[in-house]
This record gives sequence, structure tokens and C-alpha cells, in this order.
Amino acid sequence: MNFAKKRLLLALAVLAAFPIVLAACSSDPEIIEVTREVEVKGDTVEVPVEVTREVEVKGDDVIVEQTVVVTEKGDTVQVVVTATAIPTATAIPIAPLEPAPAPINPAGTLSIAVFNVGPGVGLGSAQAPVEAMQYYGVGEGLFAMDAGGTVINRLAEGFTIAGDLSYVDIDIRSGVKFHNHLGEFGELTVDDVVWTMNDSNANTNATSIHGQAGDFAALFTSTEKIDDNTARFYFNSFDLRWNGNFLNEQAQGTAFFSKNAYDTMGESWMLENIVSTGPFQVDEWVQDDRAVISKVGYDHWRTNASVDTIRIVEVPEPSTRVALLRTGEVDVADSIPLKDIRPLAESGFKAESITRAGRVHEIIFSGNYWEANHAVTGEDLKRTGSGYCVHDLPWVGCNIEGKQPGDMVEARDVRWALAKAIDRELLADTILDGFGTVGSMEYVDTTAPWFEERWLIPYDPESAMEHMANTAWPEGKFTIGIWTGGELGGSSGSNAEINDAVAGMWLALWPDMDVQVFKSAYSIIRPGLVGRTNTIPYAGDCDEGSTTIPFDWPHGLTETSRTRGGFGCGIEIPEISDAFGEVSLMTDPVQRAARNVQMVDYVYDQMIFAGTVQVPTLVVYNPNSISGWLGTPSMFATMNEFETIELAR
Repeated sequence: MNFAKKRLLLALAVLAAFPIVLAACSSDPEIIEVTREVEVKGDTVEVPVEVTREVEVKGDDVIVEQTVVVTEKGDTVQVVVTATAIPTATAIPIAPLEPAPAPINPAGTLSIAVFNVGPGVGLGSAQAPVEAMQYYGVGEGLFAMDAGGTVINRLAEGFTIAGDLSYVDIDIRSGVKFHNHLGEFGELTVDDVVWTMNDSNANTNATSIHGQAGDFAALFTSTEKIDDNTARFYFNSFDLRWNGNFLNEQAQGTAFFSKNAYDTMGESWMLENIVSTGPFQVDEWVQDDRAVISKVGYDHWRTNASVDTIRIVEVPEPSTRVALLRTGEVDVADSIPLKDIRPLAESGFKAESITRAGRVHEIIFSGNYWEANHAVTGEDLKRTGSGYCVHDLPWVGCNIEGKQPGDMVEARDVRWALAKAIDRELLADTILDGFGTVGSMEYVDTTAPWFEERWLIPYDPESAMEHMANTAWPEGKFTIGIWTGGELGGSSGSNAEINDAVAGMWLALWPDMDVQVFKSAYSIIRPGLVGRTNTIPYAGDCDEGSTTIPFDWPHGLTETSRTRGGFGCGIEIPEISDAFGEVSLMTDPVQRAARNVQMVDYVYDQMIFAGTVQVPTLVVYNPNSISGWLGTPSMFATMNEFETIELAR
């Protein structure tokens, strides 16, 4: 007999919620029956399901045979659970979970296990890990977020925006010392701000590989000194997020470095040493291995950290990070798979969202470069000959007139087929262990009060197969890749598991499909993203998957030609670019939100990217080491504001 897999999963979820108490085993089996009625809208469930599991019963290890019978009864279904306890030949005691251990590190010192330790250099244009520096408290931004998510001044003391939106003048804070453990480099000045920005911006430094080189290029043409207190940032294209995102240390901003150090010590020295302004200084930073930071040896202008030394170690394997937590060798770990967090929490460890953020995981259908001209300069993007439309990739729509007639419609059918084949509730229940929820699309938080139900992507295998049947690949016989960062990185360590599961769902409907999940370092795929040649669907999010990002902000910058020369997500969509430009100039948040609704409706209709689940960013720490950690709302970090950590001893 047949019934929807989704309803089977519902029955099993209901079973898990029914308490079944078994007495201690005797020589005879004991049978217990539990009956519940559950409301189910729509489907009829007919088939009994038999499940056999090992469970603990008052200290003994027994086999429990559970029979689940689900029958239709009006507007509800009746679930009857029969459990039979059968004594095993030998009872094996199940060890209780070990409590959080006493930390091994000396008082005042913390160890943090992370998935990856990025490059550590003191020159922004050389791909300094500016985000990590800001989040960890080594560097600081011109602006920041307070604990409630409001934009506040940091290294800036104030600003004035030109009436025609052509520039913003920023007043730079005085009395901010540069780190002095490597030499005396004085205080932060306007010269340091101007030099750092122009060194990082792809418009003013064509060789910059700063993480925000393209974002800065889209936003600012250049930065110059007006006087000893003021730096002027000339807008390339005004964006109201300029201080909430691009110059904000809890978003995509930059740490600021010493021009004096560069002038006196030279570029080579800067590549090996980090001189910035935060409450922590860098003692050691070895890419792909470790970083050691310590609180500065003077009264910091803003706050003095309570932690003396923090050692950050790269531990790629999540099970090893968990083991290190349990032995007390590390005090904190990030990117723990959600299925491993519950037993840690039950042992007494703290699992918290330090940055208050969730992430929308999605499959971005890269290769859809639909903009013909640069959104800012108007220049011809010369798509012919660049790889676009050269190959008939099923998910890529060719919009070059006369090149592949009907391809835009056909590719849309493929994308919808793939999107409807994803069981998001199953992903949330299993891989996320119930911690997260179903996702829709980037910029869209399914738990927000403004969320529109029409943006949910249905799980509908039958409709998915109908979409695919309308294409040149009715049996889904083609090759498609999914790129995910690292073996088990991202989205609380669950990216790879989510992508493997999505690949399995596609294969379940189209067995002849060749699905390849690429688990590689970001450096492998970055050249194609920057050069706009990547056609491998990009999994994760595209800089805007954080649920802390306000909906009325302009969205999709990295999904347009506006960031050419820097990071992009493998797509360039005219409608996203147009909406971004319009919303950036709107002063009324209601109007901005209304325009974004139109853009999201379009993106949904075209299924440019298929959201899967929303993943909470949880950090696990030992309460015997840390008594509290305030942090602040952040759009990208899993942990931040190390200076707000309160030690337990």
C-alpha cells in the first residue's frame, strides 16, 4: 500500500512524543498500548509501520518492538502504538552522559576549537581575515551594533551625508591607540582610515583581494582626507546600509591598520604582523592551524577584556571538537553539527546563539548571468565568449536573443523541479534535530511576522517530476554539482550534511542524474565567483542569509554586476539589481519593504535559488570556564565580542 513519505514521518514524530513507560523486565514479555488522535489536514494514512529500537528500561538494555498503526478517522488520524519489552540475554548498563568537565586551561586562558583558521596578515588588500579580526576583538570598525542590534559609533564619532548623496564625511575618534606589543605606532588617525580603505577598495587598488574589495568598489569610488578629524567617503552608488553593513564590525566592514607601521616596517613585515586597535592583540596567527590573541597591555579606549589569552585552534572534524569539549581541552567550539548539540546541552554545556542569528541555507543556481550591461557603469559585460550559454546547462537560462530559443522557460522548469524535490521538513527534523525550521529564500525569514505564506516552497515530488518532464531531460539525466565549503563547514557544521541529503532527494526521483557534492576550500571556487564564470550551484547563502538582516534593506548586491571585481554568487539578475538600486535611495521603510516584496515575488517565480532550511548559529561552551557571554547581533559571525566574555573562575 502507498502513502506519502511525509505522512509516515509525521506518524513517527507523533510516536516520539508519546511517553511509553516499561516496567523492569521479567521472564515474560510485557505489552503496553498507547492510543492518540492527531489532526492531519489532507492526506489519508493507511499502512502500519513496524519499528524496532534499543532503549533503556529502568537500567536494563532491552529490545522494544513497537508497532504503529495509523488509520483515518474523520478530520483526525488515530495512532495506536503497541510496545513489547523482551528481556535480553545480558543486561548492559547504559552509562550516563558525562557532565561538563573542569577546564584544563589555567585561569584567565581560554581555548576555542573552530572549523577553520583563515589567513592572518596585517594588510587589508592581502586578504587579511578582517571579519575574524573584528569579531574576535582584534580590530574595530568605524561602526558597530549594540546588544539590541542598533547601529552605534565605534571608531567614528559622527558623520554628515551630503544632500545629493554623493559622499559622507566621517569624524574619526581621537585617542585610539594602535597595538604596541610589536612596536610604537601611535594612535589611529584620519590618514590610517583613508589608507586602509583605499588599499582595500578594488576601485582604488586593482590588486586588492580584501574580502570586501568588490563591495567597497560598488559602494565607494574612493576615500580622502578632508582635515585632521574627517575622512570623506565618495559614494559610487549610495546604499543606506553603508554604516549598518559595509563599515560595521558586526557585518561586512573592515578592521583598520597602521599606515605608520606600513611606512616604517614595509609591506613584507605587514604581511607577517597585525597591528590594529581592538582590545585584543595578535601574538601568533598561523593559517589552517592556530591563532593566539591576548588582551592589550594598556587601558583600552573602550573596554578591557577579562580574558588574558585566547587560543583558537583549527579542528576540522566536528566529532573531535566535541571530544575536546568533553575532556576540557577546549572551552568553546563552533560549527558543531546540531545533532551533536543536544547531548552536550543535556550534559550541562551551554549552547547559545551569541550573535542572535539564523542562516538561510539555499541552493543558488549559479551560471544565470542575465545582466547584459554593468548596473553602474553601463559597460557591455561581453557575455558571449565568456562561457555563458556556451553549454546547455539544464538549470541555466540563456537570455541572449536567438542563442537558445525557449531556454529561459525550460531552465525555470528544471529549477522548480529541483526545488520541489527537497523535503524541507525532513531536513529540519533530522539534520537540524529540530533546532531549525524550513527555509524559503535568501532575505526571507520564515519565522518573521512579515513573512508571506506564498513564499514557501512546497515539497511535491509528483509536481517536480512533471516540471522535469517538460524539459529536454525528462528523466533528469544530466550532471549537476553542489558546492559546499569544506568537508563539514558552515551552517553550524551542517552544510555538507544538508547538501548530501538534497543530492539524495534528487536521486530518489531521478536515479540517472549525476549529482556531485563538492566539498572543497572556498579558495577553490572563489576565482570563478569573482570572474563570473562559475556555473556550479553554490550552496549555503550569498552574504544575505542571516535572519538578523532587516527586510527593508536593499538586497542582493552580490547577485548582480555591481560587485564585479569582487565576490559574487554566480548569478547576475537584472530585477535584483534594479530593486537594489531603487531601495537604496528610498527613505521610507514601508516603501522599501513593498519594493522588496515585488523583487522576492520575482525571484520566487523564477526560482533563482531554492532555500532549504534555516539553521541557528549556536556556539557551545563550558560553563565551568565561562559564566556569561553577551556578544552582539551579527549578520555573519557565529561568535563575536570576545571582550564581553565573563570568566567563571
